[in-house]
Amino acid sequence: MRSCFSPALRHGLVRLGLLAVLVAAAAPIALDHAKAQAIALAVNGDPITNIDIEQRMKLLRALHRPAGRDAAVESMISDRLMYHEASHYGVTIKDNEIGEQVSTDANKMKTTPAALLAEIEHAGVQRDHFIGYFKSELGFAVLVKALNKGVEASEVQVRAELAKGGGKSAVTDYTIRQVVFTLSPEDSPATIGERAKQAEALRAKFSSCPAGLAYAKTLQGVAVREPLTRSSTSLSVPLKELLDKTPLGHLTPPSRSASGLEMVAVCDKAAAKDDTELRKTISDRLLQAHIDEDAKARLKDMRSRAVIEKR
Repeated sequence: MRSCFSPALRHGLVRLGLLAVLVAAAAPIALDHAKAQAIALAVNGDPITNIDIEQRMKLLRALHRPAGRDAAVESMISDRLMYHEASHYGVTIKDNEIGEQVSTDANKMKTTPAALLAEIEHAGVQRDHFIGYFKSELGFAVLVKALNKGVEASEVQVRAELAKGGGKSAVTDYTIRQVVFTLSPEDSPATIGERAKQAEALRAKFSSCPAGLAYAKTLQGVAVREPLTRSSTSLSVPLKELLDKTPLGHLTPPSRSASGLEMVAVCDKAAAKDDTELRKTISDRLLQAHIDEDAKARLKDMRSRAVIEKR
């Protein structure tokens, strides 16, 4: 049968058909994007989108916390309330000041700040989102701490905590020496690999600080630092655990630092004779517990007074 349409009209209809197919295919994508951008709720007029909630779910997973949608919504609500409360009192945190909060969360997870940030980025959390989270957490923490200025643990509380431990010091003093296989920024991967082998070889034969350090000083490109004594209360959790599991008179595994490949010789570790550090640790812990409880109470009160509109 011959078509009753002219060639030009047939061509136009074909183009319209193709356009209709493209529009139909793009429609779900556009709808998904619009849904993601849609406002899910507002906290005191401050909007929270579906994207915010999806990002928070990813962040909570990276922080090893419950990460369902309801948990993410509650986290975002708390985020907004803490941010605005801190801002109300003039507390603002800059992007480059979040390190303190990152370290706090990393210590709770028994990891390093660098490892925590790497896990967060690997989870697909956008930079603006996790920076905003840490700024809200830190800003509110700074505020609550300031509002509790002058509060201290009583002597009675400290003595009670000491009594629970039988009065024995839970503080360890470590005497350490840093051994560094120096590297320069221009060193090739092959050179770095060779230096790593040399470092492991020294670690394998290192069995006492006097003999091991004397031998290390004879090696070319190896720096042996002066002895340091550090209290367990001043160390990060990962470093304390590393020193605890390293036998006396041995070296920790080499790790890359700004100077090169660094190892730590554990030359002595013993219970601290002076309980000053222990008493300070107990006092700080009691004060932090008080501040944490006060923060929870303040956040609960803010939550009860907040105007939350779900869309």
